[in-house]
Amino acid sequence: MDQYLNSDMAENYLDFLGEVTDLISAVALYITIALAVGLIIYAIVIRNRDEQYLAGARKLMAGMISGYAVGVISVLGSYNLARDVWKGDLNTNWWLMAGMFALAAVGLVVVLVLWKKKPAAAKWTGLGFGIALVAYSVVLLFVVKPEQGYEPITSKTLMYVFSAIVIAVIAVLAFLGGSENKQYNTKALTYGAICIALSFALSYIKFFQLPQHGSVTFASLLPLALYSYMFGTKKGVIAGIIYGFLQFIQSPSFYEPMQALLDYPIAFAAIGVAGIARKFAFLKGDVRLEFAVGTTIAVLLRYVSHVISGYFVFYSWRQEGYSPLTWALVYNLFTIADLGIVLVVGVIALSSKTVRRLVLAADSQAEPILA
Repeated sequence: MDQYLNSDMAENYLDFLGEVTDLISAVALYITIALAVGLIIYAIVIRNRDEQYLAGARKLMAGMISGYAVGVISVLGSYNLARDVWKGDLNTNWWLMAGMFALAAVGLVVVLVLWKKKPAAAKWTGLGFGIALVAYSVVLLFVVKPEQGYEPITSKTLMYVFSAIVIAVIAVLAFLGGSENKQYNTKALTYGAICIALSFALSYIKFFQLPQHGSVTFASLLPLALYSYMFGTKKGVIAGIIYGFLQFIQSPSFYEPMQALLDYPIAFAAIGVAGIARKFAFLKGDVRLEFAVGTTIAVLLRYVSHVISGYFVFYSWRQEGYSPLTWALVYNLFTIADLGIVLVVGVIALSSKTVRRLVLAADSQAEPILA
């Protein structure tokens, strides 16, 4: 596309796409707020109806949410993709990361299909795909050449060490906060797909976007955090990894392989541990507190992941007067702003007994005790 990007027509086209995307995002923000308020009011109004009616109502709400998410993703996603193509952002590194996502997605689908009929085969198949993903990651880390524009601030070994620590913390929390129901039943898969799609749709609705990637959205991480709370941190981390790859496809930033892994699958896998606080006995089963504490832990882990990436890679674009570490710490505070929005919206929603009952009853093993 380079030969076209130098023309005035191409520049005008890119500006037009940007303006249309901003307009649609603004409209989608208000529609999203109206839809959320409407669904909460509807849930409160029907809370005393019989279970058969409530089951139908849940399907209706799930259908509305799914349809809305697909609509937002289709419209805004197509505009963003067109803009990325014209800007030349879809380079070899983008396709390599997309290939990794495709491998992970295919592996997940195959394992889930096998799980019900042949659990043993599913485990071995999952192990095989896991080894393939590790090998793919090694290729990314040690074979793919970094993009031009920066020089590593220090030995890459230190970046790998810090990254391994973050991954280890996420893995431990995922193990400790896993649901007692280890099976991926239809409900867990359906909720997972809906939550990932809704989070992805909300990620297009941005209050503002930073120049070197990163944005504050309208509670885009709320569905993922709630999914982790409902179905446990193991399932939450898997959902977060999938969402991380989708985020890369939506808004790619690839300066070097470890940076891409830190900013996408690792950072959003951290959101999957939001359900860990459900295991904290000292919170005494208070749903709002458990959600707030768990989500805060998850976002702080995401923040650390971005800071590591920022310190070792994005320091090259720091503002004058900042050290590499200070710039990484300050720049990535957008995640804390995102956290604030998620907490406000989430706590308001969970203040409804009806919503809390739905959340607690989502996993078949959960006890619907209201705080």
